[in-house]
Amino acid sequence: MQEVIQVNVFENKENPNKDFELESLINTAGGKSVAKVSQVISKVNPAYYIGSGKVSEIEDIAKKLDVKTVVFDVELSASQLRNLEEKMKLHVVDWTTLILDIFAQRANTKEAKLKIKLAQLKYQLPRINKWFAYLSRQSGGIGTRGPGETMLETDKRAIVRDIRSLEEKLKDLEKTKSVNRKSREKILNISLLGYTNAGKSTILNNMLKIFGKDKYVYSDDLLFATLDTSTRRLDFSNTKVTLTDTVGFIDNLSKELNDSFLTTLEEIKFSDMLLVVIDSSYDIQTQLDTIDKALDDIEVGEKKILYVFNKIDKIEDDMILLGYKKREEKIYISARNEDDIVKLKDKIVHVIKNDYIEVKMKIPYEDGKVLDYIMTNYDIDKKDYDENSSILEFDISKKDYNKYERYIEKNQPEL
Repeated sequence: MQEVIQVNVFENKENPNKDFELESLINTAGGKSVAKVSQVISKVNPAYYIGSGKVSEIEDIAKKLDVKTVVFDVELSASQLRNLEEKMKLHVVDWTTLILDIFAQRANTKEAKLKIKLAQLKYQLPRINKWFAYLSRQSGGIGTRGPGETMLETDKRAIVRDIRSLEEKLKDLEKTKSVNRKSREKILNISLLGYTNAGKSTILNNMLKIFGKDKYVYSDDLLFATLDTSTRRLDFSNTKVTLTDTVGFIDNLSKELNDSFLTTLEEIKFSDMLLVVIDSSYDIQTQLDTIDKALDDIEVGEKKILYVFNKIDKIEDDMILLGYKKREEKIYISARNEDDIVKLKDKIVHVIKNDYIEVKMKIPYEDGKVLDYIMTNYDIDKKDYDENSSILEFDISKKDYNKYERYIEKNQPEL
């Protein structure tokens, strides 16, 4: 495990969550914070970002502990990175490089790897300077994964060509994904959204344990535990759904990294419903504001949204939760409690069926595929037969009402 010194920079006042968040990111990247240095600044030092006296303090700590890497919780300019490395003779990793490093470690699919490489190239393009040769000499560690030495030896025009090539490959992959989406159109698609470590993967895994037979998704007490979207099928008593876990949100992303992050959420445009998972033990309003803004940026349109306030077992007074999202559908749970997972399932089904229409449908025996679809995807309240047809009474979605309207008996409500 690589030992590092973490540096937290606060503007005007201290925020203890920044300390924890940076340490968690370092752990996720495979490092260990052996010393913490912080400074409250009112103005950025153009040479080092922090004050020169604090730089000397870090240098002394590094010599004493024999540490070779320093990690900052802010994004540094190319000149600041160069100046810090030349002054301290240490490997300096900033906020964006650290997150990109974690993305590079955890990207498993071809699409995720392409997106992270693209983000790395866009971030590093304006930083091609002599100081970057330092990274190419590293034997490995935090902030050195990704395109690596080959990329560092190319000129800017070559990098631009690589960026364009990656963008074309991602377009081709998107065409393939659109075909796969069509194969899922008959199943209700639900996406899980939320901050890193809010409990999304825990919810999905416990849902699978009770309502599915699919394999579990990766879940750990690490930031960015899930990078690729993971889709699993669940059976809520004849309500067939797919539940998709997505990469978690985090604050203070650069524009390039934020753009790359938002592209990983594009899949939610094709969801029928969103589960927004909130960590009830940590700055609820910031989570809600960030997620709501991302949904606007992605332009998801009108969708059913259920706000899931998780980790209620970690707060002393759950009454404070009542002030958030008063008019929206919401539920308060602990994802580790099996009874709460069952309650969440019931709430999801309630929201799904909120605008369902009660119908009586007459399906001829020769239309076996239609009958099979209805029987598989809906809870049938009453079933009967005549000489030519199966007669079913149940609640149907608006989409399927329009699709199978010819089978619905008269005197049903018009849409």
